[in-house]
Amino acid sequence: MELKEIRLKIQSVSNIWKLTSALETLSALKMKKSQKFALLSRPFAQKVGRLVRRLEPMLRDSVSLRKRKLRTALAVVIASDRGFCGSFNQNILKTAQIEIEKLEKKSDVAVFPIGKKAVAFFKKRGRNFDQSMTGIGDYGSLEEIKPVSDFIIRSYIENKYQRVYLVWTDFISTFNQKPRSMQLLPLEWNELKEFAQESDKEAMDTETLIEPSPQTLVKEIIPQLVEYLIYQCILESNASEHSARMTAMRNASDNAHERVGELTLDYNKARQEQITNEVCEISSAKEVLG
Repeated sequence: MELKEIRLKIQSVSNIWKLTSALETLSALKMKKSQKFALLSRPFAQKVGRLVRRLEPMLRDSVSLRKRKLRTALAVVIASDRGFCGSFNQNILKTAQIEIEKLEKKSDVAVFPIGKKAVAFFKKRGRNFDQSMTGIGDYGSLEEIKPVSDFIIRSYIENKYQRVYLVWTDFISTFNQKPRSMQLLPLEWNELKEFAQESDKEAMDTETLIEPSPQTLVKEIIPQLVEYLIYQCILESNASEHSARMTAMRNASDNAHERVGELTLDYNKARQEQITNEVCEISSAKEVLG
């Protein structure tokens, strides 16, 4: 490899190194903030889930929660708007595709993609969807989520969809995120128990006074629960996305740094070889000239 070619490669890889280092720093800042939102919100979401579980005997026969004959299911899939986050989108979309294929053995399936990557994924596979959502932002807010939950609740009550599933990425730690799915409507009590992280003993040990009537609670609390479950899952996905991006950018920076070191070594060897050849040529010329 010629010296000029090596210099250009060093410059090119150095530029990539600077870019990935800057993205790593930015992702680390967003990761900390998104993790804080997700972890602060998690106890409230779990409390709401536990409350609804305790109301199960009264809510079981509610029209909005009663199981119906399955004709069409809706899969709400949460991915990201941007790339450069390693295998984050690949993992969640692969999980979603598997869940959808299982559902298609039992019914028609409609998709509600959230995030540009999910929209592009399902468009590429020729899936039409009535609703999609992009541009939620790095942290999300309940106001942004409300149109999604309103659409889901309305469609379910109008019997457009008989089941609604949610597919998202659960944030476990900075280096560990897990794709998950759950039946959002009608509520699956065992899945809600897992989400709320509540034991049977905890449920039995707690007495709950119901005011006002259970029917009023159903109208008020179920939409809020659905809204908050979606919100919490988006926060978990955001924290997972930024963690995955920070890790991916760190790996890319390390690889670029290592490559710059290898190219610099190659350059020094080539330069040394060139100088040696030049010295030999000068010596040979001097001998010829006497």
